[in-house]
Amino acid sequence: MRYLPSLLLTLSLVLFSSTSTSASPSISTAIDRFVSNLYPKGSHYFWVINNTTTESPEEMIVDLNTSVRNLPEDEPTESRFLLLVVEGELLAAQKIPLNAIVDCQSDEEV
Repeated sequence: MRYLPSLLLTLSLVLFSSTSTSASPSISTAIDRFVSNLYPKGSHYFWVINNTTTESPEEMIVDLNTSVRNLPEDEPTESRFLLLVVEGELLAAQKIPLNAIVDCQSDEEV
């Protein structure tokens, strides 16, 4: 009986934390969903975040590189994107040149 309160506390923490996590997906989940929809099923891909900027607690701009191979012996195809993620959901994406200089900082008022 002495373990019952600690067991209930542990179970409630696990249940409540998992429901809050599923309510707002993480940035990595939103990015992976975007990349997996972008490339054909069965292709081998990975993505790397170059830079991020937080405009507000729920809004983030992500500079993202992706690399994909349709077959293991193919040369990888690289792409670069700017993503707008709001509250864990991808709101907009723009493809940009690989060598583009991107400043993900907030605009300054003059």
